[in-house]
Amino acid sequence: MAFIHGSITYLRFRPIDPLPRNFKDLLSERLPKYAFREINPKTNPEFSTGWINAMNPIDTRLTIEKALFGPYVILGVRRDRKSVPAALLRARLSEAVRAQLRERRAKKLSREDVQQLRDTVREEMLAAVSPSTSLHEMIWNIEKQAVYYSTRARKAVEEFIDLFSETFDMTLEEVNLVNRIEGYISERGLDVELDQVEPAVFARR
Repeated sequence: MAFIHGSITYLRFRPIDPLPRNFKDLLSERLPKYAFREINPKTNPEFSTGWINAMNPIDTRLTIEKALFGPYVILGVRRDRKSVPAALLRARLSEAVRAQLRERRAKKLSREDVQQLRDTVREEMLAAVSPSTSLHEMIWNIEKQAVYYSTRARKAVEEFIDLFSETFDMTLEEVNLVNRIEGYISERGLDVELDQVEPAVFARR
């Protein structure tokens, strides 16, 4: 686990909704529901994301005992994605069109027929391709309401925010320099507008 062993790049978030009173019950109910599931050609042929055991990335049978450690919720996130190169898809489609023309003894296929062939060829190619997998970790201090996620990749972060919100019915806000300064100003009741702050240069003497 990268948060425990070795160096790591991460982003910090905070939930903007209060922790539910029945949080442990919610955790027990929602973790199995939103656990990672393998890509299914019929339901999700290209992409799948979900929670995993942070200590064992092949363990998707999640329980509260595997996720809650004192004030910390520790979970992994697995993202599987399949894709096919556009050039290869075009080549396979052209081959399939020619075969269909020979079979029908026709000179041209309708637009609907070509689209149907394209969908069929793409589904077959996706089924034959192994997914690319990425693994990340989340640590959530539920007492301090601080969430850490082990990547800065924007697409992965967006998917994590969606997964978190769907699982816990809570909205995440990224903690950055701007909202930290705004929080500081608000907490101390300072009469300062952030857009009026002038940059300063500090020189050593």
